[in-house]
Amino acid sequence: MKRPLRIWAALVALLAGGCASHPVQPPPMTFDEIAEGYVRAVLAVGEHDPNEVDAYYGPAQWREQAHKEQRSLIALRNIITRLYQNAETAPADPKVPAALFELRRRNLKDLIAALDARVRMLQGWKPSFDDESLALYDIAAPHYKEDDFKPMLATLDKLLPPGPGSVSERYNRYTEQFAIPADRIEPVMKIATEAARARTLHWFKLPNGEHFDLELVHDQPWSAYNWYQGKAVSRIEINTDQPITISRAIELASHEGYPGHHVYNSLLEDQLLKGRHWQEFSIYALFSPQSFIAEGSADYGVDLAFPPAARHELTRKLFEAAGFDPDQAATYNAIVDAAQPAGAATLEAARRYRDGQATAEQTLQWLQTYSLATPSRAQQRLRFFDRYGAYIINYSYGKQVVAQAIDRSAGKDATEAERWRWFFTLLSTPRTPQSLLKDGLADQTEAPPAAAVPSTP
Repeated sequence: MKRPLRIWAALVALLAGGCASHPVQPPPMTFDEIAEGYVRAVLAVGEHDPNEVDAYYGPAQWREQAHKEQRSLIALRNIITRLYQNAETAPADPKVPAALFELRRRNLKDLIAALDARVRMLQGWKPSFDDESLALYDIAAPHYKEDDFKPMLATLDKLLPPGPGSVSERYNRYTEQFAIPADRIEPVMKIATEAARARTLHWFKLPNGEHFDLELVHDQPWSAYNWYQGKAVSRIEINTDQPITISRAIELASHEGYPGHHVYNSLLEDQLLKGRHWQEFSIYALFSPQSFIAEGSADYGVDLAFPPAARHELTRKLFEAAGFDPDQAATYNAIVDAAQPAGAATLEAARRYRDGQATAEQTLQWLQTYSLATPSRAQQRLRFFDRYGAYIINYSYGKQVVAQAIDRSAGKDATEAERWRWFFTLLSTPRTPQSLLKDGLADQTEAPPAAAVPSTP
């Protein structure tokens, strides 16, 4: 492991020479050296921000060195700037197809730029919601008005059983009839997860030994979290502070597991870290464009894994497992589907709150009206906004951009197999939000060499 130490030492030497009368510039870096420098820089930033490093499965000594050195934010910004400059000019790898290498270059440059923005925020920079979105996630979401969500409320008003209260109150009263009893959460989640895994494995293979462990937790600002451990293993935590309905069980099994975060992380590790030895994929910086791809693909993966007929079949099965009448599944799914625009309403609530256009009380009211949140769930979401800022754009808007990219590449009338194959391409090659928005997956490249390749159903 002497070479990575040399890389980091060269970057640090840049700082030491910066105050000398004749600073010594380190030689240009290869792209692999830039990638290793990026990983070390993320680990160093993680010493200042415990939320920065979402997953790491690279050499343990790199983390240990970051903890020992405790580099200042000013020093890290200088290192990050040097990495970005080298990423722009480093020669391509002749062993990698040109289109694939340029995807790597664009992706790593965006990751480095996002890391620089995060350091500036830790130094005190307070950007607007949209500026934060662009700086960290390479994209900004559309703006929404109250009128954008009134059609959703009107549709739900017609679908929901009559009764007292607002549409949101009636919606929650209805859906919480189908909240899974505490003693049945684990068996219901097991059925949902096995179904999601089977649907995914029908379309492509996953690395040998992949699996995840499920844990029920409390008192978190999120409803679920995938903590990727490396070697195709995840730990998925589900927050049981709020009721877990049948539709939520399907979403969690797919979004956190198959074909969502667990599959995405497993494929990146297998295809790009092990298959190509690209070290930037040994770490996942939470506040980076990778999160837009991760959350957007995970939300898109729910509908991909369970199109209407398959979802109806699974919903009936989960109703039975939870002790509910399966004949109510069709009505239940229709009502849940009608509430989909609530995700965009949550995004807009975060923007207005973070930009000071709405107080906490006004935001809670918005969430309860247009995001269909109960008072306690609205409070949980406010905690999420406080901790994670503009991260919320990665969900509903991420799903929209991913869906448009796959539609553009596969065609709106594509077969299910074609959609899965383009989805595999998205999950197993370096992608940036802006490239998806502008080009879709038009820059299709050959599949990276590794064990996990699309299967033929």
